[in-house]
Amino acid sequence: MPTSASIILFVFGGLMVLISLLGSGFSVREISFPRISPVIRSTAALLGAGLVVTSIVLLANKDSGKPVADPPPGTAPPKSVPASSPAPPSSQPPAQPSSAAPPPPGPSAPVPGAPRASGATASLLAHVPDTIRPSCSDGDASKFPASVVAVVACTPAGGFPVIYAQFVDDISTQGGFQRLVSDVTFTQSSCGPTVPLSGRQKYNNGGKVVGELACHQDPDDGDAYLTWSSEDVKIIAQAHAPLASYGPLLAWWKNAGPLHGTAT
Repeated sequence: MPTSASIILFVFGGLMVLISLLGSGFSVREISFPRISPVIRSTAALLGAGLVVTSIVLLANKDSGKPVADPPPGTAPPKSVPASSPAPPSSQPPAQPSSAAPPPPGPSAPVPGAPRASGATASLLAHVPDTIRPSCSDGDASKFPASVVAVVACTPAGGFPVIYAQFVDDISTQGGFQRLVSDVTFTQSSCGPTVPLSGRQKYNNGGKVVGELACHQDPDDGDAYLTWSSEDVKIIAQAHAPLASYGPLLAWWKNAGPLHGTAT
């Protein structure tokens, strides 16, 4: 309904309400309003009130239905985000799981102090004398070069603590021996039965030179150490004892293997 009609209804309803209020009659100087019957006054009041309420409702509805004002010039309208379309199906067939078994892991480098391969340990123990072999177990390889393949540590009854190390070739055997005695300054050309201990010499077995023997006193624990190599079987051994027991240690060494003989 147009706004003018709502205003007319409001004005007309207001007049009806006014008539109902003034219907009891009054006079002000020359102006007088005749008395109206109560029935007409009540009807005018109800009708007027209804018209006023109707006009107010119509005006309120018209205001709420106004269109949204256009944005000022130079302002970009809000962009609508298009709905994402589903990705087209791939023409490639799905990948099939490989039936090939993964390649076996390669051999790992030996870890110092870890047990060595059983075959290499068994081969090394075969060169240890029978009186010493039962007391042997896997030894610590950390003091030897990486070319060592097996190490056993033995504590025979009636003997002295000793370790045996197996190497792969002559060069690594010599390198392992040198590593054990690298901190020693040798002043003697042999290892005699008495101190001082700072000797290094060749030794033989059955008239044949089989390796080297070195003797020294360790500056840390004070013990006497014997270090020897058996180059034909590529084994290095080292035993130690308190300095006071150096004589018995040297005598025991002659039967400690792996190949031995009288020092000359």
